[in-house]
Amino acid sequence: MSRIHRLRTSDRIFFVTANLSRGLGPLANHEYSLLLGALAESRRKLRFLLHGYVLMPDHWHALIWTAYPLTISQAVKDIKWNSARALNRSRGLSGTVWQHQFWDRFVRHAREFDDRLTYMHLNPVRNGLVAKPEDWPWSSYNNFAPNATRVAESPIQIDYISLSETYRG
Repeated sequence: MSRIHRLRTSDRIFFVTANLSRGLGPLANHEYSLLLGALAESRRKLRFLLHGYVLMPDHWHALIWTAYPLTISQAVKDIKWNSARALNRSRGLSGTVWQHQFWDRFVRHAREFDDRLTYMHLNPVRNGLVAKPEDWPWSSYNNFAPNATRVAESPIQIDYISLSETYRG
């Protein structure tokens, strides 16, 4: 099996995708909160910024900003480890939960950031899970709602950022 050699880059926003291991059943409704809890725990411990996310039945996406010396590999490894422990405990299992590799790309400009955020938020709609992105509780979509109550009801608060058109990652 080949191993991806990642750049040891920090101080960037990364768009990340992590997939459940093949053969593992999709997340059950109660397991989404376990995954969010693991994400929040890693975020608190490692102090990365979370700019957006979506949890899907068999994968998750996030926009994460790691500050030097933290790398995206360290951040994702910690999220996957914490969530695997919680999911295995919930299922009464042990072993691998996430595929070994994950996909990442650092965001190169403001438009790409917006495109990735939109892609994440529309993922549950494209997959037929809900009719509107605001109906999927397991994403950061409602963090951007004009209704303050809807924002407050979001299961995890994100780190807001406004990238200028001249931003180059």
